[in-house]
Amino acid sequence: MSRIRIVGGTITKTTVGDHNMYSDGNIVYNSGTSVRLTSDTGIAYGEPKALTSQIVNEAVKEIELLTTLDQGSSNDRLLGNTQPGMIFGKTYHFKVKSYVKDTPKNLANIKWILKYHSLSQNKWLEIPLSTKGDSVTIKMNDEDMCGRFVYVRAYIKDSEKEGEYKQWNHNRFRWFDRMIVEDELIERTDKSKPWLINQSGTSLCGMACIFYLFAKEQPDAYKKFVKELFRTGIAKFNNYIVKPNLEVLEKMPYVSSGTINPIFPKHYDYYLKKKVNMPLVDYITMAGTRNTDNNKYKGGDEEFQAINWPPLMTSLSEKFLGYKDVSSKGVYNPVKPLVYTTLDVENKINDINKQLSLGYRLILMIDSDLIDDVWDVSSLDLHWVVLESPIIWNYKAGFFGAKQDEIDFNVYSWGTDPFGSTRYLRKKITSNHFMANYNGYIKIK
Repeated sequence: MSRIRIVGGTITKTTVGDHNMYSDGNIVYNSGTSVRLTSDTGIAYGEPKALTSQIVNEAVKEIELLTTLDQGSSNDRLLGNTQPGMIFGKTYHFKVKSYVKDTPKNLANIKWILKYHSLSQNKWLEIPLSTKGDSVTIKMNDEDMCGRFVYVRAYIKDSEKEGEYKQWNHNRFRWFDRMIVEDELIERTDKSKPWLINQSGTSLCGMACIFYLFAKEQPDAYKKFVKELFRTGIAKFNNYIVKPNLEVLEKMPYVSSGTINPIFPKHYDYYLKKKVNMPLVDYITMAGTRNTDNNKYKGGDEEFQAINWPPLMTSLSEKFLGYKDVSSKGVYNPVKPLVYTTLDVENKINDINKQLSLGYRLILMIDSDLIDDVWDVSSLDLHWVVLESPIIWNYKAGFFGAKQDEIDFNVYSWGTDPFGSTRYLRKKITSNHFMANYNGYIKIK
């Protein structure tokens, strides 16, 4: 109902108590001369609280979700605990459950909107939906909404004050505990322990070397990359995009609270004296990257599919890590002579040390027997390591053989501090041992 008053003279209103004016629309003052407001105590500007009796009849009060939610990590460091939430790629049906007073005569007046805080843009985003009516179906197909609370709102007039439904939307690695991932990430970056990166019981030694160098030399970028990949299932660094498939994203470290999944990669922990899961942050990065290049690797302990061949290593060094000068030498020679001269040994060692002195990082291709000091000819356990020191060869010739023949150096491998008490090499080796198990290197700068 509208009312128009036209007065030829003066209007005077005197109120003994308070004088309140409310409007669903605008209040407009228009004067030919001036508008004067006076007060004995001061004039305040702002939005008054609506009178409880002044509730809009047609307004949405509650929303309900009709679609079953899915479980994912509770993100509370309690291993294997879960919580319900939405997942990427699934469609959800929301419906108005109740109204403030009256059901609207025209349901088409009900509008819907999504709201969430975007980490990629560092701001709140509101997304109006085209659907009108008392129900809506929404497909969660925006990776940026993963790992966030999503607010679904239905309203007739006021999108801020009417019906709202708040729901957690799982991270893409939904079974991985975010708190544990962040703890592991801090250890590798803020606490300067990139050597904690551990391939566990997989053949992902090449991936371990790549991410060791990434975390060591570009910790802030590494941290950002890990968080984005964990949350959204896709991350880009330089010219390389990592986007693992569902078999990797859906891998469960625990089948129930505190119970380790037997098919999740694991290794023996000599301190705990038991088998433990591969660190979550290392699975995310290494399994995710290997699966991106070869989807036959499904994030388990598949040995052949996980192998990181030299072309992949050089490609990742260039396109992913961003090194400009990348080349390889030797790398893998399945047939090697069994007899070496001291000059052969000296030339190899001098070449390696020269590359280090020129500022190159060296990723060595070896037989794993080299750093375990157990030489055998029955197997070729190819393994990538990062050389972290010049190679020292103490050699003294003797009449019937060498009086002294000791080689020592430091490498990163298998989640171990290159300069710690449990480092690899386990002990110094001979030149024959070195030559029989060393294959070549990739140098990057």
